[in-house]
Amino acid sequence: MGSSLYAERPPGAAPGRQVACVWVRRNAAGPAYGQLVVPDGCVDLVWSAAGLEVVGPDRAPRTVPVPGGAELAGVRFRPGAAGLLLGAMPVRELCDLQVPLAEVVGAGAAERLPGR
Repeated sequence: MGSSLYAERPPGAAPGRQVACVWVRRNAAGPAYGQLVVPDGCVDLVWSAAGLEVVGPDRAPRTVPVPGGAELAGVRFRPGAAGLLLGAMPVRELCDLQVPLAEVVGAGAAERLPGR
């Protein structure tokens, strides 16, 4: 398994009711490996080389491939708070999925978010 640095911190005071944490992961260069992810009932907004993606809540543990040298950052919404990101889309439509943000909020909104 590759080595990585994972750190999370609580959000600022205002979004703390809806956001569980913000996090970063930096993986050492080398071969890809599988990272076990266990269900936590949360939706994450993830920044990576692939762009902005929404990771829905998982219903079962899964192994996620992690490329060597990857850098990711995310915002983890508390269970029930994903409506801030998803709008009218029911969270059940994202269970066990990882999709580009534009598929969830539309291309225009997805293009404006990184600047914020």
